[in-house]
Amino acid sequence: MRIRRTFSKEFKRQIVEEILSGGTTTAAACRKYSIAYPVVKQWQKSYELGKFDNEPTTEEGYKEKIAQLERKVGQLTMEVDVLKKTLKRTHSQQQKSAPSLTIPFPYSKAKEGGAES
Repeated sequence: MRIRRTFSKEFKRQIVEEILSGGTTTAAACRKYSIAYPVVKQWQKSYELGKFDNEPTTEEGYKEKIAQLERKVGQLTMEVDVLKKTLKRTHSQQQKSAPSLTIPFPYSKAKEGGAES
């Protein structure tokens, strides 16, 4: 049984960039590294989409990158909301359990009615 080879993102990116720079052709790179032609072509498509920790090179790649960033923003927004609720709940529980030890939230050194003296 043939062992399936795996390649790192760095290696794939190196091969594709070598081809794109004009240093070699796709067929020559396939022969040099003993990699099937369709595999290298798939790497080129992935490279265009920015999947090898590189900047995308096509409009489709930029759209995918934007969608990925929007998902990340949504995830971070949800995390911030959970942390705010937890902080608010913890603060209200502290006020109920020890009202004489509470510190105004958010803490501020400024006095009402003007600047500190």
